[in-house]
Amino acid sequence: MLGTLEKAGQVLDLYSDEQPEWGVTEVATALGIPKPSAHHLLASLAEIGLLQRTTNRHYRLGYRALALSRIVLQTTPWRDSAEQILHDLVREFGETVQLAALDGKRLVCVARVGGTQPESVQIAEVGSSIPPHCSSNGKILLAFSSTERTMQVLENQHLNRFTENTIVTHDELASELERVRAQGFAYDVGEYRHDACSVAAPIRNHLGDVVASLSLAAPAPRFYARKAAYRTAVIRVTERLSIRIGYNPSLFT
Repeated sequence: MLGTLEKAGQVLDLYSDEQPEWGVTEVATALGIPKPSAHHLLASLAEIGLLQRTTNRHYRLGYRALALSRIVLQTTPWRDSAEQILHDLVREFGETVQLAALDGKRLVCVARVGGTQPESVQIAEVGSSIPPHCSSNGKILLAFSSTERTMQVLENQHLNRFTENTIVTHDELASELERVRAQGFAYDVGEYRHDACSVAAPIRNHLGDVVASLSLAAPAPRFYARKAAYRTAVIRVTERLSIRIGYNPSLFT
């Protein structure tokens, strides 16, 4: 039973914006399992609504996954506390602000307020994900996770190159995450999109654990012109939000 559930989870992890449909043969190849086993997994997930079969005999995510996603987002305990802070930050700078968290091996956008400035950065919609190695939120969440959790997220994951600035080796990424831990914030300097940059800082709970990350993203020219101001503001609001959800800095100094 546990093995079956683990395989089912691996099937769901295959789905992405880049490949929203999978066939039996593709799943069998990707997971290294026999085709009958892949068919059984896909059919079982479709039976409970997590997948739906398409007319070309492929499978895409089902509406039950959407319903579960909505419940998760609405019941995430710190999400409501963050809403006003996100809006305040957008009013201050006019740039896009996002909250992100790790969901298994995926970096998921859990809240977002779009910028009001011209050409505001629009990267991830709520519920979508981007690779963690090339985003400021992803770097924060990897840097402040346990070594085991970080390895699970990066396990068998290609560090794909999106721009000339993308980190593409694990050694380079390890050095970057060490730097993020030391300084307490992270940058994406045109690593996912060459024309967009961001800065992120961690959100901590009452135990001092990093449960989420908040980032501010801007077009590259505006970002470099106001980089220090953006960084200071993001650190300020994440510290305020952390305290609001129970974090006491004096207990962890």
